[in-house]
Amino acid sequence: MKRIIIAGGGIAGTIVANRLARQLSPELEKGEVEIVVINASDRHIYQPGQLLIPFGVTDTGEIIRDEKELLDPKIRLIIKEISKIDVQNHSVITADGTAYNYDELVIATGSHLQWDEVPGYRAVYSPWDLESAQKLREVLQSFTGGTVVINVAKLPHKCPVAPMELTLMLDDYLRRRGLREKTEIIYTYPVPGVFGIKTTNDVMIKIFEQRGIKVISPFNVTRVNPEEKTIESQEGEKIKFDLALGVPPHKGAKVIEDSGIGDRRNWVPTDKFTLRMKDHSDVYVIGDTTDLPISKAGSTADFESYVVAGNIVNDIRGNNSTKLFDGSVFCYIATGLDSGTYIRFNYNYPPVPPPPSYVHWWGKLLYNKLYWTVTAKAIV
Repeated sequence: MKRIIIAGGGIAGTIVANRLARQLSPELEKGEVEIVVINASDRHIYQPGQLLIPFGVTDTGEIIRDEKELLDPKIRLIIKEISKIDVQNHSVITADGTAYNYDELVIATGSHLQWDEVPGYRAVYSPWDLESAQKLREVLQSFTGGTVVINVAKLPHKCPVAPMELTLMLDDYLRRRGLREKTEIIYTYPVPGVFGIKTTNDVMIKIFEQRGIKVISPFNVTRVNPEEKTIESQEGEKIKFDLALGVPPHKGAKVIEDSGIGDRRNWVPTDKFTLRMKDHSDVYVIGDTTDLPISKAGSTADFESYVVAGNIVNDIRGNNSTKLFDGSVFCYIATGLDSGTYIRFNYNYPPVPPPPSYVHWWGKLLYNKLYWTVTAKAIV
């Protein structure tokens, strides 16, 4: 029997596991193949939904499901923390010391928040953290005006468009509550502009200007002072705030570092077309875990899952063909609480967002709802 292990059961791991189960159904039925997902938690959080919690658009219960319920019944789920990935000996070792050997491995260990890399950053409210998103909802309900700073600490991070969404939804939220004229919104970003891709930045920066949102960039944060309520940058800026929102620094999983298979930020070196780990033909990397210079977003993982699953199926069946990833990404961008736009791009074609529309806002909400029944289960 051949064993496929998926290390990590987030968005990327869940989608690719289900896609493999669908495509390898005959082999699973005959007992020729086993698909195993190893994940530290038995619950599955749809992280993009966290961005909507502070504004009351969604509730916590709507973005959490049981991982077992999402996975195809033919998939074996092991709830254990992974302590080491041993690519030389083709095994995954869990915290209790058990070694699980594999014939094919998919590393889907994701990206993780590093609050303490920036002194004082825990004073910043962040929808990238579920508990912080819930607290921010309460804070915004009692907010009466002042200076709000939105900060992106470091690139890359999960869902690259989300800081712009957070800013524009906040702007709309405050307008609806009659507080916008009493509030200054300042957006700070580590590189010039409001977004890293020029074609999108050019469009979005005009929207920021129209909304009266101040942009300070480049702004590379060095510390946050909770007592003084200031945020400082290595460029020499020091901004006083009444409320600070932001994106903490991100790194790949600690197990990547402990296993010695990542770069200095724990991203795994990945072939941009085959999605194989460099120098390892039986190891694939998916989602936030890769070192690829593309969006760390759920849609990226979804697009990648077709390639990873297809190549593993070919490996298992002895086919010589190889599927290639074209760098596809699709992201909705909320531009308020009832409007949105989107970007669709790949390695060769940069994104240009269309004019904001309520149609794209409803598309975003619908996509979130369909995640559980269509995307996560790899129905299409």
